[in-house]
Amino acid sequence: MLIKNALVSTPKGVVNQNVLIDEGKIVAISEHLDASNHEVIDAQGLYLLPGLIDLNVRFSNSCLNQEHIDKLSNSCLKGGVTTAVVMSDFMPRLDSATLLELVKFKIDQAKINLQISTPLADEKEDQLHNIATLLNNGAAAILADSHRNANLLRRGMQYATMKQKPLFVQCYEPNLDDNGLMNDGVIASKLGLSGISKISETAEVAKVSELAYFYGATVVLKALSTKRSLEIAKAHKALKGELYTEVSIHHLCKNDSSCDGFNTYAKLMPPLREEEERKALVHALQEGSVDILTSAHSPKSILYKDVAFEDAAFGIGSIEEFLTLAHTFLVKNGVIDLSTLIRICCKNPAKVLGLNTKGSIAVGYDADLVLFDPKESYEVTNTHSLYCGETLYGKVKKVVVGGQLILN
Repeated sequence: MLIKNALVSTPKGVVNQNVLIDEGKIVAISEHLDASNHEVIDAQGLYLLPGLIDLNVRFSNSCLNQEHIDKLSNSCLKGGVTTAVVMSDFMPRLDSATLLELVKFKIDQAKINLQISTPLADEKEDQLHNIATLLNNGAAAILADSHRNANLLRRGMQYATMKQKPLFVQCYEPNLDDNGLMNDGVIASKLGLSGISKISETAEVAKVSELAYFYGATVVLKALSTKRSLEIAKAHKALKGELYTEVSIHHLCKNDSSCDGFNTYAKLMPPLREEEERKALVHALQEGSVDILTSAHSPKSILYKDVAFEDAAFGIGSIEEFLTLAHTFLVKNGVIDLSTLIRICCKNPAKVLGLNTKGSIAVGYDADLVLFDPKESYEVTNTHSLYCGETLYGKVKKVVVGGQLILN
């Protein structure tokens, strides 16, 4: 396959290139390549990007079945995601190598590269899973909640170091909140809703960062939502280079005013913060303090969303618009350039997972590629979307996974 006339991000800027693919790999990149004996895709006017790698996705309603695997795979393709790690807090609980083997058999048949994390502990969070066996049988990472048994968290970091796998940590202490429903601020007070304080996140970030430094583990601080969290992590990253900060696209695009009118589709965890905090996150992104950008894809059915705000489930289904949202709110507006977007959506996630042949457009790398039209625009008409009524810019046109044209 030859992709010609594509706009490719290089150290010299965005340039026109031809990319030759053979046996699932990129074999040549040049301004001039012979198209004979090759399927040709003319990408005139389109960006050619590495497939996005999303480290924070979930099945619909956090429920594992074949339909949800297929749905997640198709949604990823529409958003330009070719590799995704599923958070293991789904049902049925991933608690044995036998179940993991079955899950891997199912996801290996998906159209994209789906990977599974393993839960650190059992459902009661008082006993360590046999994570060594789960990691040996194909789990890509360990998933932990920061507020659980500290000894288990310590042992998780030791296993992560021993097995050279990342530890994903969700930093939140519920005991510092009174069953909070949204960001603790003016909007919450106006709506009469209990708030989720920033200290419930930042205190845990400090604890986990210190543990990561002490044990030398590769740790991803999941879905951070506050400026202070990034400041704490930055100080520790100066001491230990394997600590990564992750932020969702929504916390860079939206603030807690989206919850006004009891909009349950803006009910996320961590919650959308106030505008000042959102701007601080954007500034931190520009300074290089955000290592990984994700869609935080956690779709919930209408049954769990079209209810009273107090009863509504946390979560957002958004991965189909992931690349478009990032382009609209970050690249098109001049917040970051295309190379930075590739770094936080492709290169850094690939590094975390130890995927040495993914995340870049280079000779010898896997041909996981996205053709993206930056000029196309559309209005979001889905009334269940956080972005309903807004005009978004850019659209995924074609996706290549392992050298095969999957989305056309």
